[in-house]
Amino acid sequence: MSISLEDVRRAAELVSFGLRHGARPTDGNPYGLLLHRYRTEAVFRDLVDVLASGFGLVVLGTPARTGIVVTTQPGSVFAIRTADLRATNMSPDDKLVAGLVTLAIAAYAFPHPRDLDSTDVKIVEVVSLDTFIRSAIARVAATTGENGNDAQARRAADIYDRMSAFLPKANQTGPAKGCTQWAIGEVLGWLVDRGAARPAPTMGATTYQLTDRFRLLVADIGGGEALEALRTARRESETA
Repeated sequence: MSISLEDVRRAAELVSFGLRHGARPTDGNPYGLLLHRYRTEAVFRDLVDVLASGFGLVVLGTPARTGIVVTTQPGSVFAIRTADLRATNMSPDDKLVAGLVTLAIAAYAFPHPRDLDSTDVKIVEVVSLDTFIRSAIARVAATTGENGNDAQARRAADIYDRMSAFLPKANQTGPAKGCTQWAIGEVLGWLVDRGAARPAPTMGATTYQLTDRFRLLVADIGGGEALEALRTARRESETA
């Protein structure tokens, strides 16, 4: 079956929409029309998937509220790095804490495997997340290994435990850099920039709604001892 150059261009356009985290599909806009083709035309879907693969990307899904969700393969030019976090001059310890916070948000919102199949709206709040992480630190330190990513999680838990929960900014509201509430806010802001969360100011100034993009990304990363330790802590907090 022949494929037109116009279809190749349209497939590339759909992939580019997936990389523009602020784009939203509707029934009538170009994004919505291309998303409909992806869902209903097998040839076009295969073309999009192959083209994405050439850029080191994988299509995770096409939820209606979010649009096409792509993630990166190892070595992709689009790979997410801690250097992409919003704050400048982050120390290695800051980056470790940011990684722990990201895992904790995933565990807090999706403690059960079934949660990853649900499109229910997940709401998170900075102070509540901070309280949860502090309650789970001992479990992370006790159940993670000594090598690789789990060793980094253990170090991050130790650093987090030694940080103040809140340090006031001089002559400003909100937490200052160097406290854990600031670190959580930075990660949530980074997720907003990537289309994985949205501010929910009607529910509180430090409250956020996680999107389907975040849910699919969490489902894609799989397990790891640190994430499982945090999920266990979250499940226990639900029944306490």
